[in-house]
Amino acid sequence: MIEQASIEQLLQKTDIVDIIAHYVEVKKQGSSYVCVCPFHDDKNPSMHINSIKGFYHCFACKAGGNVFKFVMDYEKLNFVEAVEKVASWSNFSLTYTSQKQDNKKSIIHILPTLNAFYKQNLAKNKEALAYLYKRGLNDEDIRTFELGFAPSSNETLRLLQNEQITQEEALEVGAIKQNENGAYASFINRITFSIYDHKNLLIGFGGRTLDETNMAKYVNSPQSKLFDKSRVFYALNLAKDAIYKQKEMIICEGYMDAIAFHKTGFKNAVAVLGTALGENHIPLIKRLEARVILCFDNDNAGLNAAVRSAYLLSLAKIDGKVVLIEGGKDPAELVASHQEKLLFNILEKGIELGEFYIRSLIASCDLNSALSKQKALEEVQKYTFNLEPLIANSYTTLVANLLGVNINDIKLSKNTRKISFINPIKQSKINNISELELLKFLYENNETIGLFKLLSTKEYFLHQDITKAILEQKNFENPSIRELYEFENIKNLSNLEEFLYAICKINLAYFNKLKSLNLKQAFKKQIYNLLNQNLEKIKKSYQNDEVFFNHLIEVLKSVHFLDDEESLELFLNRLQKNIKDKKAIHYNFEEEVF
Repeated sequence: MIEQASIEQLLQKTDIVDIIAHYVEVKKQGSSYVCVCPFHDDKNPSMHINSIKGFYHCFACKAGGNVFKFVMDYEKLNFVEAVEKVASWSNFSLTYTSQKQDNKKSIIHILPTLNAFYKQNLAKNKEALAYLYKRGLNDEDIRTFELGFAPSSNETLRLLQNEQITQEEALEVGAIKQNENGAYASFINRITFSIYDHKNLLIGFGGRTLDETNMAKYVNSPQSKLFDKSRVFYALNLAKDAIYKQKEMIICEGYMDAIAFHKTGFKNAVAVLGTALGENHIPLIKRLEARVILCFDNDNAGLNAAVRSAYLLSLAKIDGKVVLIEGGKDPAELVASHQEKLLFNILEKGIELGEFYIRSLIASCDLNSALSKQKALEEVQKYTFNLEPLIANSYTTLVANLLGVNINDIKLSKNTRKISFINPIKQSKINNISELELLKFLYENNETIGLFKLLSTKEYFLHQDITKAILEQKNFENPSIRELYEFENIKNLSNLEEFLYAICKINLAYFNKLKSLNLKQAFKKQIYNLLNQNLEKIKKSYQNDEVFFNHLIEVLKSVHFLDDEESLELFLNRLQKNIKDKKAIHYNFEEEVF
């Protein structure tokens, strides 16, 4: 069995948004994230994900829970299987109570061991160092980006054996490969580039050969439990802070290009681990909420990559532009030849993503006849019909000019009326912010529940389901508790004073909304109104805050439990007099009322 402490540590470490993004596209919305719910026929983003509290909740079908529950329900796994799945994606080594993994080395420690070995080797390899220096890198760059050198296969295999890392474990993390002749190192006689995920965990390597006759100039780690190149950007661990700050990211083609951008001051640069972006990169870019600058080489491979990337990004409603470097050079070559200013100028230019895609599409078409122009227009429409009407129609003049036809003959949008999704949160009863603030305080400070029951009741609350769940001390498995944390712009009550003030407001709000009041209710309404209007004044008449709070608690308790008109009237009169005379509000109340 998995130790409970290990499961709890995994829950604390895991980003639920990351895990759900493996299955469905996740978008940022306010302080939380949303996605289409995979557990019912959902056409709108009904599911909300709270990354801070670690739960998801669908406002349509009420599905919800923590990250393990999501994986269990989505993949039809049992609890242990789901925990192990989440652990593998989170680079987390579980602890078992049985002998299952007692002697098994945690796989997340294998790559750092290998990385240290590679870095030591680079310091001793003059040829590799000379190549890096020639490319414009210095020792500080080498340290920052953790460059290394993988020696012969036998040396790497010997290291793994000395570290008591089994072949099974090494294969699991992509440190070695295997064929009919046996195991061999994934990187042999190559400069290595350490690849970290956005949570700063080492997940793989890139390798650059020094043998110019080798057709495979660059290789990446093989697909493994840790490494999936279709979901990773090189140098994102170093760039993410700058990306968050600038709301802009530069995406280039290779490791050396990303390093060159950082050397030049563009700390928001990352590189793809292939020829172009893939669909799996899109959720990560959306979570970064960044405008994208695609900076690819101006050769056939770079152009094709730019076209595919621009298509994906624009359909995903990500803003950005395409920048192509002329002259057959890449960013790394410009920096190495001290042409940083040229790189700055190039980045200032660029073509908006959608425009770039449309220009590339039409440029590939034959426009020698009216029929060929119609076919070109139809190709463009396959793209623009998938865009929002406002965006699609903004390209009308561009397409007309490129095709050489009248603008009135161009239709780029289906003009279908979109039905806006109304956030179910906004449809619910949110007119009483004080109530939501108090409920949140009550949930997070459950020691105050007993006091609350003496001063108020769930019947006074608009959100009675949430109030009931809190009073019954439910957790995030309860949909009402999850919904509480999806309300935005709710401040946290910080102390007992704010808690008591909120009770006064909510109790008064209840009596204010009653259309007709009996005499008993009318007296209670007057008392709560008197308190709300004079709380600060009352507090100033006390020398000691603690005494004031204790008296206020007793007053609220008395009002809540008094059940006859005569006592309430006497209570009201005494309270009015004591406030006017700046006396203690609870002065001799017991003697006069009871």
